[in-house]
Amino acid sequence: MRKFRFSVLVLLLSGFISITGFAQEKYIEGVKKDIGFLASDSLKGRKPGTPEMLTAAKYISTQFQNAGLTLINGDGFQSFEVVTDVTPGNSNEFSFNSRVLKMKEDFIPYSFSENKALDASVVFAGYGFDFKTDSLVRNDYAGIDVKGKWVMLLRGYPESGKKNDIYSNYASDRGKVVVAKDKGAAGVLFVTGPAMDKNDELVSLFYDKSKAGGGIPVFNIKRKIADSILSSVSKTIAKLEKDASSENAITGIAIPTVVHAQSDLLLTRVSTNNVIGELSGSNPSLKDNYIVVGAHYDHLGMGGHGSGSRKPDTNAVHNGADDNASGVACIIDIANRFFKTKKRPDYSVIFVAFSGEELGMLGSTAFLAKPPVDKSKIKLMMNFDMVGRLNPKTKTISVSGNGTFKEAETLIRSHNDSTKMKITLHPEGYGPSDHAAFYSDNIPVLYFTTGVHGDYHTPEDDADKIDNNGVDMIAALAYDLLLDAGSGKYPMAFKEAGPKVKTSTRAGLKVTLGIMPDFTSEENKGLGVGGVTKDGPADHGGMKKGDVITAIDGKTVTNIYDYMERLKNLTPGQRTSVDIIRDGKKEILIIQL
Repeated sequence: MRKFRFSVLVLLLSGFISITGFAQEKYIEGVKKDIGFLASDSLKGRKPGTPEMLTAAKYISTQFQNAGLTLINGDGFQSFEVVTDVTPGNSNEFSFNSRVLKMKEDFIPYSFSENKALDASVVFAGYGFDFKTDSLVRNDYAGIDVKGKWVMLLRGYPESGKKNDIYSNYASDRGKVVVAKDKGAAGVLFVTGPAMDKNDELVSLFYDKSKAGGGIPVFNIKRKIADSILSSVSKTIAKLEKDASSENAITGIAIPTVVHAQSDLLLTRVSTNNVIGELSGSNPSLKDNYIVVGAHYDHLGMGGHGSGSRKPDTNAVHNGADDNASGVACIIDIANRFFKTKKRPDYSVIFVAFSGEELGMLGSTAFLAKPPVDKSKIKLMMNFDMVGRLNPKTKTISVSGNGTFKEAETLIRSHNDSTKMKITLHPEGYGPSDHAAFYSDNIPVLYFTTGVHGDYHTPEDDADKIDNNGVDMIAALAYDLLLDAGSGKYPMAFKEAGPKVKTSTRAGLKVTLGIMPDFTSEENKGLGVGGVTKDGPADHGGMKKGDVITAIDGKTVTNIYDYMERLKNLTPGQRTSVDIIRDGKKEILIIQL
């Protein structure tokens, strides 16, 4: 009798193991299939607005439906509009002294040029600097009047050894246009000196992922054209570039030549889709609470300048196998686990494949702007971005956001088998992916990634380099976390863990207001405040989410670029005024930096 029972037990156990192994193999096959399809050459890099991106969306929708999810709007699509490109119209003009120039040969408008015509004389103003630091003061506009005129500016900055880092902070073409506007210039003509580019190539016309315009017409002209304009004052760009490289150079020159130019640019606006499916919770009294599980499915298309490719001169399919077909395959795997096991959390789970992440987290922003469920009932957001390169030696995955609710670390540690996979935890809620939008909206987040690698944002990010087993291991962990987190036994109350916006000194900033900008506005009438960091300068000064910043220290702010330039000229400890619009009314806040 004992022997019989033992034999039965052995058979049952061996059967369980074979069934479990079979299921595991099927999950891994599914991951491989999903990544193989999404990262195939036929989808041409999944750029929003393309037919191939729609094919990807339909594929994900089908996988969600096959996993038993209920699709929103019948097909799972939450549509929104994005700008993906800028192209020249038919009315770009440039002429002077009866000489008519050729578009793309002699001149080209910048992508952020305002669509305006201007007839005016020209003033040369060196590199267009006006800044003051502890070690360097420079004002290329000293003693000259540029109001209502074209300003001709050198691109880049003078090579001066130790001063390079200072100059580079103020050398962006966008930043120089902000300064020129402050001085009253009606338009800007950029020219590239021989020290910067002996071949004198015109700038590429590409969409820089910002709908914020420059406010005035802005052109890049060839050196030979600039020299012709300067001929009336017997100057050349080569000579002026050398003069302007001196810290004490007097660079302002009034040029009587009248230039006529008109900018005509067209923004390519396309419709794209988040793909959304719901797994209804098992507990009738708790299923109106939600956990969002997300991953973006867009990538860089064919690459090129302005795409975000790390090889911008290479025009090739950027398959984005790890970024982020791996994340999408992971959340499909999670959904399939619920479908196969017939288990459900007490809370409902919203699965979202976001579009527009590579364009600035536009999909997650659109989701939160018009959420398919009550946003106040979203208890947690779990984001999976680049989870396909689990290091074969360390088997380590990074999970950020464990500081955004107090139970996070206990929850994660209790479900991870450290003999199979190690976890490094980071408390910060902000990060370079879609979860940042949720964090700025005071929703707890967990962000899963295996990290960046050499193939990131290059055509070499291919499916054959993905650790499909690793993706499945992460999905298995997330499945367990969802069952537990969605049980209702954890309050998961939001805690602020780090700033709600990236802070950096790369742009020459010495201070921060402590806000997360709202990038969705196209009106150029101020910078919207998408979030305010607790206990930061803006918070202490009374700023609130939804405010629109229209000026800092008395200087106009129309968009993110104006905002960054204003911050460059502020110092730690300074008190400054910030003009805002709140609920349609103008207010002035005093902010202690």
